[in-house]
Amino acid sequence: MNLNSLRMMSTISNVPVKTYDNPDHNKEMIIAENKNKTGVYSWIHIESNRRYVGSSINLAKRFREYYNFNHLSSNKMLIYKILLKYGYSAFRL
Repeated sequence: MNLNSLRMMSTISNVPVKTYDNPDHNKEMIIAENKNKTGVYSWIHIESNRRYVGSSINLAKRFREYYNFNHLSSNKMLIYKILLKYGYSAFRL
């Protein structure tokens, strides 16, 4: 490992760049603010603090999928089932 790699690693943080406390009410803002962005995101269940971590090269598109009932209900991914069961307001993003 070279010195440049160590410098890069030292700047990585677990502090979120942006947090949405109520993804149910902030749908449009979430999609708009993440247009043309790549990144890692996390759905955190408020009551249990359990989280799902995902990533996308097109965050706005991914979030539109999360807010599309037909997409969620036709897919077998666990996070989709949980969002449908508890609703977006039970999570932070």
